[in-house]
Amino acid sequence: MKIVCDVCKTEYKLNANPNGPVKCVVCGRVWTPHTPINHRQIIKFMAAFCALIAAGIFAFVVLTVFKKNNVEPIFATIDETSTRIMQDKDGAKHIFVSGNITNTTEEMYGVPNIVIVSYDSADNVLSRQTFMPPATFIEAKNTITFNYVLSGSVVKVKRVAVELKETK
Repeated sequence: MKIVCDVCKTEYKLNANPNGPVKCVVCGRVWTPHTPINHRQIIKFMAAFCALIAAGIFAFVVLTVFKKNNVEPIFATIDETSTRIMQDKDGAKHIFVSGNITNTTEEMYGVPNIVIVSYDSADNVLSRQTFMPPATFIEAKNTITFNYVLSGSVVKVKRVAVELKETK
């Protein structure tokens, strides 16, 4: 810390802030130096505070707009789905479902769970089975393939639909 005598202008360099009054060795004046303000720390604090406020406002606006409008970002499509009946070694029949999920955006997204809904001939829902996709994230413009074997009886199933589970 640097201090200057107001009377004779003698400069002193101290290793630490003085705890009390100091005396000039040239003119004999006694005074209590003030502690200088560290402007860099104040600027860092203000920048961090402003960043925190901005992040809070951004999160509030995004959550409010999406919840208010019930908007879900559309980023993926499901295509090339196919179903076929398979028989296991015990003779039981199962429905095997496969397809692709394609990220249609320029950004990487987390892939939501996949829902397979089976319907009877009157279009009544027989089952709704949810499973995790084979990848957690999908890169921009990329495609991942999924495969799933439905549990339960295949006797009444006449139609199968594949959906991405909405995230809330």
